[in-house]
Amino acid sequence: MYHTVVMTCGISLIQGKSYFSVTRDGQFKDLLPYRELQKNITELTADLEAQIESFIEKARMYLHDVAEHREAICAEYSMINALKKQKKLTKDVKVTLIFTNTIGCLVCEQLLRLIFEKEGIYVNVQYIDMSVSNEIDLKNQSANYLKRLGDALAQGDPDTTCFAPIGGYKILTALGYLVGSFLHYPMVYLHENTQIVVEIPPMPLGIDEDFINNHFDLLRKCQQDYVEYIELAYDEKQVVDKYPALFSREEDLISLSAFGIFLFEQKNYDYIFQTNFLLSEQVERFIRQNRHHSIFIFGQLYELVKKLKSGINIGDLRHESEFERLDNKKLLFHLYKGSSNGLDTFRCTYKYDPIKKHLYINYLWLDHKKYELEVVKGIGLYKSEKNFTDYTDEIVSRKRK
Repeated sequence: MYHTVVMTCGISLIQGKSYFSVTRDGQFKDLLPYRELQKNITELTADLEAQIESFIEKARMYLHDVAEHREAICAEYSMINALKKQKKLTKDVKVTLIFTNTIGCLVCEQLLRLIFEKEGIYVNVQYIDMSVSNEIDLKNQSANYLKRLGDALAQGDPDTTCFAPIGGYKILTALGYLVGSFLHYPMVYLHENTQIVVEIPPMPLGIDEDFINNHFDLLRKCQQDYVEYIELAYDEKQVVDKYPALFSREEDLISLSAFGIFLFEQKNYDYIFQTNFLLSEQVERFIRQNRHHSIFIFGQLYELVKKLKSGINIGDLRHESEFERLDNKKLLFHLYKGSSNGLDTFRCTYKYDPIKKHLYINYLWLDHKKYELEVVKGIGLYKSEKNFTDYTDEIVSRKRK
């Protein structure tokens, strides 16, 4: 049974043959100027706002008729009603409604909320921008929609949460199924004639971490900006051509697609794509003097970020707690206990800013004996080293070689 239903919504509630339609003969006909309903909310005038208030107040008086006209309310209501009939909803069901930022959706959101809440259904509402007239805007807005949808689905468990693409642009359905599948949530579809709910299980979907490792430079380039296709290496062009779901091509410019952006913003991958590494003068000098160890060092820094994002291995992330001689009141940084490659043992002091996603590496050791002698004196922990430099590009490029 479903406890949470996430729906994309349109304006079927106030058009066509709907009981509350303003376009057919009936008590609500012409109460709202239909052409104005297609406009963005930013174009809402005081006069139209007054008309909407008047319409909602009149509709409120007819809410008692909803039960009698269940089949003629709207697609969103029919979906919830059908799920109830088939005993697929819990008693304390929660519905998240996703609308586009149009005046018509504003009207439908207010009325649909009243209808659902009258039946004891908890309602949460989200608005998204969606412009189909500009390719660049559409991609960015689609990526935002996918993130919002993913966040809404993640409020519930895949066993008790479903995605129902009811209204809005068709692109919302296609992209929504990709996100639902990636996050393992089912999609439900209502057959209009029979009012039977069809449940579509999630399609196995994921990205192999080897794929990311092998094509990291290309993915990061395309995440940050548009890249000219002609400037890509031969193997990069092959990747772009082979995986159109991940890349967007506009004329001769390549970037991550809306789904690609969503995908690599997930916690599985954000340690790779969304962290800036700032190294102190001591760390930068140490790496410069130990270039032959740089791949090992940069790999350990990525492991540090991965553990920070996942929240695992807290003992390794707060290794200073193992040293009783340290004065906790003087600590400005944490101590990370990294791994050993048989020759070197990685230890560093660090500070992480989760808002800016900046990782500050203050002090670094590879010699375990030297580390043990210095760390108990608070070296790297009590004092901030000088001149932190953004080393992200260097770390990214060298780690993948």
